[in-house]
Amino acid sequence: MTLEWDGDKITAAIEGGAESALTVAGEVLLDESNRRAPIETGALIRSGVVIAEGTEAAVGYTSVYAARQHEEIGWSHDAGRQAKYLETALTGNADRLEHTIATQLSKHLGGNS
Repeated sequence: MTLEWDGDKITAAIEGGAESALTVAGEVLLDESNRRAPIETGALIRSGVVIAEGTEAAVGYTSVYAARQHEEIGWSHDAGRQAKYLETALTGNADRLEHTIATQLSKHLGGNS
């Protein structure tokens, strides 16, 4: 029996599916962050974005006050809303995000997950 190594093909397939997988995981993270983000007018939540390119992704908010709102831990918020909304969404859902990426890559590679 001859074994063939198709590492280059596998690597290319993973890289080809990475952007899509990261986009899906980014949307999950954004949704979780939005559940925690302060909401007064809704502008902050509406400014949330997911950008994925190649094997990198970013999740954030474009509102002019998003960073300050995120960092001001002394400000009062409605029940269930908080500062550090993006950070806590990431740390609290790391396993779920990793699983989402793995599942999406598996689908891209023809898996059943």
